[in-house]
Amino acid sequence: MKRTVLLGSLLLAPACATTPREPVSVAEAYARALDDGRLQDAYALTTNGPDGEAAFLERYSDPTARKERAAAVREGAAVLEARAPSLTLARFGQDWRVVEARPADVPRAALRRFLDASDARDWKEAYGLLAAPLRARYTPERLKEDFEREPLARERLRRARLALNAHVRVGAGEAVFPLGDERAVRLVLEDGEYRVAALE
Repeated sequence: MKRTVLLGSLLLAPACATTPREPVSVAEAYARALDDGRLQDAYALTTNGPDGEAAFLERYSDPTARKERAAAVREGAAVLEARAPSLTLARFGQDWRVVEARPADVPRAALRRFLDASDARDWKEAYGLLAAPLRARYTPERLKEDFEREPLARERLRRARLALNAHVRVGAGEAVFPLGDERAVRLVLEDGEYRVAALE
């Protein structure tokens, strides 16, 4: 499954601090820095990540991890999107185009990605689509265990998938998919991307 690479405000390498670069060139520079083992340069092209520089340097001290991440970044660059709450730009051949979408389309697509990953038992992907408070409580392995042990997990996923066809209330920083009986699937906006906050 192709991954979409989402771009927030990237910190550019010192040599390029005054020259704006296209997202694809930033992605390639990041992948090349990982390939070359230049971890400080790679880290300078990130938004610093949730775990900070020390964790980044430790994670990518492993050559296999660097190679896999560089390959994933290059694969994602082919279908790259740049997003803000009211704007999405997507690669269209060699050009960038504005994605004309209704406000509800973006959170709906995010929920669909989460549900597809859960149905495929791709717990690493599903975990990455959770809101920060849930990511702090879970790991991909714990998410898998909870879904396998929780009798109502499949029912929650089924209801959430039905909610994809319902009206979505998009407000300041969140999107709510009503399920009835005061239940809802709720997504929150984090760093320009909608993430799953609750499957009620």
